[in-house]
Amino acid sequence: MSVLDVSALPHGRNDSRSLIWWGNLSMMAIEGTVFALAFATFIYLRMKNPDLPVLRPKMLLPSINLALLILSGVPALIADAAARRENLNVVRIAMASFISMGLAFIAIRFVVLVNLGYKWSDHALGSIVWTIIGMHLFHVITASGENLLLLIYLFLKPATPKRFLDVRCAAVYWYFVILSWLPFFVLIYR
Repeated sequence: MSVLDVSALPHGRNDSRSLIWWGNLSMMAIEGTVFALAFATFIYLRMKNPDLPVLRPKMLLPSINLALLILSGVPALIADAAARRENLNVVRIAMASFISMGLAFIAIRFVVLVNLGYKWSDHALGSIVWTIIGMHLFHVITASGENLLLLIYLFLKPATPKRFLDVRCAAVYWYFVILSWLPFFVLIYR
C-alpha cells in the first residue's frame, strides 16, 4: 500500500476559495436577513399605523456619522488590497485608520441616541428605530473590536497568509457594515 505525500501542498488559500471566506459571507447573509426583517417591520408599522408620530430627528450628527462610515470604506479597501499583496505595513496603517473611524462613529452614534428625541418605549415606531440603530451599533462595535484585536495580533505575531485572509474577511465584513446602514439611514432620517 502506498501513501500519498501531501506535505508540499499549500495549507490554505488567501482568497475566495477559503472556507473562512464562505463562512464570513454566510454570516453576512444571515445578518442581512435580520436587517431586512427590521426594515420590513418599520415599513409595516408605518403603513398600518398612520397615527404614529412622524420622526424628524436632527440631521447634523447622523449625516456626519454617515459620511464618516462611508469614508471608512476607503482604508478598508486599502487594507483589503494590501492584504492580497501581503504588504504588512500598509495593512497595519489602513486597519488602524478604519478602526479609528469606527470608534469615532460609535462615539457619535451614542450622542445621536441620547438626543434622538424619543425613547424605545414611547411608541412602536420608536421601538423599531431603537432596535435598528442598536443592531447596527452592535455590529459596528463588534467589528471594530475584532479588527482591533486583529491589528494587535498583526503587531505581536508574525504575519502569515492566514492572518492576511483574516484582514480581507474583516474588510469585507466592514463593507457589509457600511452598506447595511445606507437603507436604514434613508428610512429613519428622511
